Amino acid sequence: MTFLKLIRWPNVLMTIIAQVVVYQALIVPSGLLLAMDTWELVILVTSTALLTASGNVINDIQDIEVDKINKPDQVIVGKKISYKKAFSIYMVLTVIAVVLGFVVANAVEKPVLASIFIIVSFALYSYANTLKSVLLVGNILISLLVALSVLIVGIFEFYPIAEMHSPAQLAAVMKPILYFSFGAFLLNLFREWIKDCEDVNGDRLGGRNSLALVLGRQRAARLTSILILLTVVVMGYLAVSYLATDQVTLLYWIFLLMAPLSIIGIQLWAADSPAKFHKLSILMKITMLLGVFFMFFYQLNF
Repeated sequence: MTFLKLIRWPNVLMTIIAQVVVYQALIVPSGLLLAMDTWELVILVTSTALLTASGNVINDIQDIEVDKINKPDQVIVGKKISYKKAFSIYMVLTVIAVVLGFVVANAVEKPVLASIFIIVSFALYSYANTLKSVLLVGNILISLLVALSVLIVGIFEFYPIAEMHSPAQLAAVMKPILYFSFGAFLLNLFREWIKDCEDVNGDRLGGRNSLALVLGRQRAARLTSILILLTVVVMGYLAVSYLATDQVTLLYWIFLLMAPLSIIGIQLWAADSPAKFHKLSILMKITMLLGVFFMFFYQLNF
């Protein structure tokens, strides 16, 4: 149980679900020739999941002092597990993830793709150690990595055999994957800013430089609120323009995506305590998961 909490298993599971849904909802229905066999896809998903887990572990290791202030009841490293053991777990997870990345990259005869796993592991370590404290940089980096976790399945399936498909065929299947990658980036970025508002006390004492510290928690929350509500407006335009012909898809879009985002945006404007920000952060994560499952509706309609 301690190990599962350390790797933040819900985040790892969400990464796995997102990649499986990309494959089943967007890639398989395309009918195009694919580069990976099932066992190679399993290795790719496993490697990505392990990298996610290792990133969570090194983040907890570096956040020991800050977490004692922000979430004292949830501190694991130094309390339920030693620093040395936690770092050993991080190293083992990282090494296995990178090795599996090399295996699948060589299996599809594109060894250069193995560099993705090295770069991601380095980025996660840098994020936990230094970049997390740099204004906006840490938020953007981790959101880009979340987007990459969605995009990477398409990269491994089509890049190795790109010459076997026409540009139009590749664009037809990669375009929606890019759309969902961008959505994952945007929603995760909003969630990062909400979490910064939640953790402002610990971040201040930890010497970090977040949007909530620079603008003040209330201003940062209201800026994020405005950006979320503007996103909802754009989503409304997309609903009218592209989804109006299918009632089920439209209802899913409105009530399971636009509605929770609207609630988050409205409540964020008046949020004034870590507990309220925490609830909104959880709601944003649920909305992201619902966005993942919308891929099935996208395929049915487009």
